[in-house]
Amino acid sequence: MPSISANSALKSLVVSTTLFALSVAAYGAEGPWTLSDALGLDNGFTISGEHQGRFEHYNGNVYAGASDNDGVFFYRTTIDAEYKRERFSAQVEVMDSRQGQADRDTRLSTSHVDSLDILQANVGLKFGENGASEVRIGRFTQDWGTRTLVARNRFRNTINSFDGVSFTHQQANGNEFKFLSTQPVRRTPRDRLSLLDNERQADKSSEALRLHGAFASLPNLLPTLLNNDDLNLNLETYYLLLKEKDTRKLETSNRELHTFGFRIRSAAAPNTWDINLETIFQLGERRGSSNPADTVDLDHQAFHQRIELAYSFDTPSRLRAIFELNYASGDNSPSDGDSGRFDTLFGVTAFEFGPVALYAPISRSNIITPGIRLTATPWKNIALMADYRHFWLDQSRDSWGRTGQRDITGNSGSYMGQHIELRVRWTAIPGNVRIDSGLIALNPKGLARDLSEFFYIGTKIDF
Repeated sequence: MPSISANSALKSLVVSTTLFALSVAAYGAEGPWTLSDALGLDNGFTISGEHQGRFEHYNGNVYAGASDNDGVFFYRTTIDAEYKRERFSAQVEVMDSRQGQADRDTRLSTSHVDSLDILQANVGLKFGENGASEVRIGRFTQDWGTRTLVARNRFRNTINSFDGVSFTHQQANGNEFKFLSTQPVRRTPRDRLSLLDNERQADKSSEALRLHGAFASLPNLLPTLLNNDDLNLNLETYYLLLKEKDTRKLETSNRELHTFGFRIRSAAAPNTWDINLETIFQLGERRGSSNPADTVDLDHQAFHQRIELAYSFDTPSRLRAIFELNYASGDNSPSDGDSGRFDTLFGVTAFEFGPVALYAPISRSNIITPGIRLTATPWKNIALMADYRHFWLDQSRDSWGRTGQRDITGNSGSYMGQHIELRVRWTAIPGNVRIDSGLIALNPKGLARDLSEFFYIGTKIDF
């Protein structure tokens, strides 16, 4: 059960949300309350922000060496200031991500804590007919496609960002192209004691880790090739190159990964089936660990496949059923000189395998998982979701997700168990206040045996 200090954190969350809701109601504006409107900003200047606070409780932790029971309060605040004039723009966004109530043995990382730093700082220029092309230089965040490989995190308490240059181009027929050449930003500090104390160190990037890529969304290509203008199929394709090397201050696994893939999807419509198919290939070299004594380069070949078949019911609740199958390759043997474990790079998994927080044992690596997901909005501003999945390891001698658990003999088998995820989302004040709560019950097998339960409740305030 939550401790007294955790209950205090929950009370603070409720009080802050209530006070904000009352202030919005008192303001009496039509539509969402915004900081820019309240400050009377104009002449191209805008300022906006977001605050999310969330209490999480995890019982029956399946991570190797982690405490069995944890309760933590996470909170994140971002402030985004922008200036736009004609085709020029400039942006500065700061982020403050912290934790409270964590114990000394709580599993913490830079995915949970990143105290007060610059998330985005860039300038952009649009050019071409109607400003269809834009180049942006500096630090920025991005979403690509399904957000499997490149994403701006939403649920997770910290957010990925990149230093470099990006280019986007949109055509009148709906085609979109993206290119980037960046150095991913490394969040610091990384040691547990500093994270427990929410200590601040400047985040930075270096030439030791570089990411380059190209992305294309082509909604008209397949209908044209198949000579069927009524065909509802959109094609996305992309390529990413990740290059990593050791430095005097940082040891890495020296990855050089070429990742290329494509996605075919159709739009959802009432009383209609739709599909979402994504295939990703990954080739290159890497080392088995970041240990400086590990100097053996492994040949890397990995694969990922997502298959979703969904049906949208023509009901007031907008009931939708999604049949899911995810596959991500694992490593066959730790001693065969090859690497087969799929690397999800800078993507997110929360929308598939549950919240990425104290929980998140399942990653997009060494996994076979079929499932069914139901979503509905039975009442105004209240959305429900239920997801039921089974989990198998692709390779029984490779590790299980992010847990650090592994049986190199393979005798534990490949079946890892099943989980059910339930979520309720209430948009209390549209555009301003949203309250989320969720529960996951994991019945593990193989490498873990005890029932695992994860609960969270939180609020998201936009202003």
